[in-house]
Amino acid sequence: MPATLDAWLRHLETLHPQKIDLELRRVRTVAERLDLLPASNKTITVAGTNGKGSCVAALAALLAKRGFTVGCYTSPHLLAFNERIVLNGIPATDADIMEAFSTIERERQDISLSYFEFATLAALYLFKAARVDFQVLEVGLGGRLDAVNMVDADACVITSIGIDHTEWLGDTRELIAIEKAGVARAGRPAVVAEENSPSTLMPELRELAAIPYGLGEHWQLAGQELTLTDGTRFNLPDVDSLQTSNLAAAVVVLSKLGVAISQEDVSASLGSLQVPGRRQVLDYRGRSWWLDVAHNSEAVQQLARVLAKSPSSGNTHAIFGAMADKPLHDMIGLVGEEISTWHLPRHPEIDRAASPENLQALIVAVSVGAEVHCHASPQSAFEAAVVQSEVGDRILVFGSFVTVGAQLACLTRAQAGRETLD
Repeated sequence: MPATLDAWLRHLETLHPQKIDLELRRVRTVAERLDLLPASNKTITVAGTNGKGSCVAALAALLAKRGFTVGCYTSPHLLAFNERIVLNGIPATDADIMEAFSTIERERQDISLSYFEFATLAALYLFKAARVDFQVLEVGLGGRLDAVNMVDADACVITSIGIDHTEWLGDTRELIAIEKAGVARAGRPAVVAEENSPSTLMPELRELAAIPYGLGEHWQLAGQELTLTDGTRFNLPDVDSLQTSNLAAAVVVLSKLGVAISQEDVSASLGSLQVPGRRQVLDYRGRSWWLDVAHNSEAVQQLARVLAKSPSSGNTHAIFGAMADKPLHDMIGLVGEEISTWHLPRHPEIDRAASPENLQALIVAVSVGAEVHCHASPQSAFEAAVVQSEVGDRILVFGSFVTVGAQLACLTRAQAGRETLD
């Protein structure tokens, strides 16, 4: 067995011929051997294109306020794998994760598992061992065939649906919605947090015999005021970095599961809620650093609206990177007018990452007059952004989790004084 968590993670990368393999037979078989199915705790599954992490964070905060123990499984991570498996607000330890991996390795026998499947089983294993009251599971990709969907959830939330991962999910919102709806279960609540959802979503939920609760149809959101199906009203806090509809969906789904939520619970739990990498604002050397894992057109569009409402007193510089299969031209175009200088770091360890040179060509075509710099590493991009900016400028870090996580690591080290810049 590998001796460290990093060694385990490298080992997991080699176990399955496909990094993404959407089918449930293999992982469900191993879960049954581990006695993880059916789940011994209440399960809420969260699917969607954008907003899943925010909804999971809101659910965890509300449940904790009500005195429940909670396990949250999310992906990907920003700084450390441990962020994916959180028990009562605390990331799982290396030792606990390695114990789970070792058990899974023994029980899988000749069954091949992908990295994500291994991680999902580890989360379920640790949540069962901790006897959490609720487990909140974020779908990694799609819904119907995602490893998380081996668990029959007591309720689900479907956040916004956009065009993403078309190779696996389809190339229209209508097709993608059918895949997302697959997390719903017959006779159980399915909360939809998008008012103008694809035309196929609600019919598919009804076809699955789920009980749908759609924004604008079954529950209402007017500004910050949420009205549940029974007429109960809540005033939701206005959290700059998070969409109100995702916070509202957390309240709605808990109400459908019989969890009593008060206005005080909502205000106390959600008012100070922050999710790393979601319009996270930090300060370093007098520059305002905005970090946002906006990695598709819909997310960048939301980011662009926030930037327009919050103009910088100086120039806006960007550190940007994304996967090559994303709608890069549209993403760049949505924020291009706001940015004076672009810094494009290389991530050679990520096969899917778009090269800085390809991104540069797109930026030059879209953002006429902007300066563009390619960098050999995230650290060199970070250093250049600091040196080439001035006090009062804004440095926007956006795109993939890999990009934002790498820059957050650079910032963390720099703020701790472990690195100096000339």
